[in-house]
Amino acid sequence: MVAPTDEHLYTAKEIERGYAVDMKRVVLAYGVETIIVITSMIGAWLFAVQYGHNDFNTMLMMMLGPIAYAVVEFCRVPLALAVRRPPAFNFHKFVIVLGLIGAAFVTVKSVSQLGQIMFQPRLMDVVHAGESLAEAESAVTLIETQIADADKLVAQRTSERESADQEVTEATANLAKNPGQVCKEISGTGKNGRPYKSMRCVTDPNVAALKGAVNTATTHRDAAMTRLNEATTQRNAIDRAGTEATLRGEKTKYREAVLNSQLHSFTAMLFGKKPTEVSDDEIARFLRLFVFIPAIGAAFSATIIGLTAVTRIPPPPPTQVELADADEYILGPLAERILRQATEEHLRAMNDSMPKPPPSTEQPPPEPPKPNGAARWIR
Repeated sequence: MVAPTDEHLYTAKEIERGYAVDMKRVVLAYGVETIIVITSMIGAWLFAVQYGHNDFNTMLMMMLGPIAYAVVEFCRVPLALAVRRPPAFNFHKFVIVLGLIGAAFVTVKSVSQLGQIMFQPRLMDVVHAGESLAEAESAVTLIETQIADADKLVAQRTSERESADQEVTEATANLAKNPGQVCKEISGTGKNGRPYKSMRCVTDPNVAALKGAVNTATTHRDAAMTRLNEATTQRNAIDRAGTEATLRGEKTKYREAVLNSQLHSFTAMLFGKKPTEVSDDEIARFLRLFVFIPAIGAAFSATIIGLTAVTRIPPPPPTQVELADADEYILGPLAERILRQATEEHLRAMNDSMPKPPPSTEQPPPEPPKPNGAARWIR
């Protein structure tokens, strides 16, 4: 079996210009570029709608850059084709390569934005769940603070009531110790001249003060009891159970949001942590790898397809002649030419030496008349 040569694989025009273009790969490269441009424009429009605050001028300004980037996107395929065309390398090719790299950076920017959009909804879910969890934790902390303050107030009111009880007890004991009257024996001579002896009792002036002290202590105790009851009611009104149930629910929602976030899962695998333990800084560092590396790959995919679409055709190798057969390739054509010239001169001399016939005096026969159109139609 004979291997196919360049004459069988390529056309004469392609062999003459030194390269061939695979149109299927060119169409594929432009198809990849078209998809990248369409998705980039959709992503830019979503950004404009989300962050443009329904202001047409703001949204229009946000779309100007992506439109220009989309135009640059389509420049990469023809630049890639131009790089592969002969000659191998010159200053013109160097400028084309610089333009190709610059266009690739534009693609990296557009595709990385699409990657960020891909993770944004799940990251926003995690952020909202984290905010709700933080609010629930703050509510629990506030409840605990309120409970601690209420407990302190109840303890203070209890101490005040105990002090009032002790005051009442002491005042009552002091009053009990006082007999209430002071009695003394009196004697003398009555009007009838007879002597007499008797007991005279008068109220102790300290009894009124002791009774006042008992009344005051009782009033203090009643006020302390009222304040204690109010403090106890306020303490009992503080419900920890509802707040703790809300906190448990928010923790569950946050864990679910984190588990549904692919970025948190991959970051946790990279750093060897639980998904709920990764920090925002670790996510940002991993996001640079998870977004920019695929963006770079997408940026050069169409470029590589365009580069491989052009095949350079090497020039045919020079004919190598063996030294022993040199006379056949060098002297053969010369000898053939000499023999051809000698043969032509010999034939010319023979023709000149042969006698020429006298010119003929006969008239040529007349030509038959040409039929007209009707005659030709009949025939």
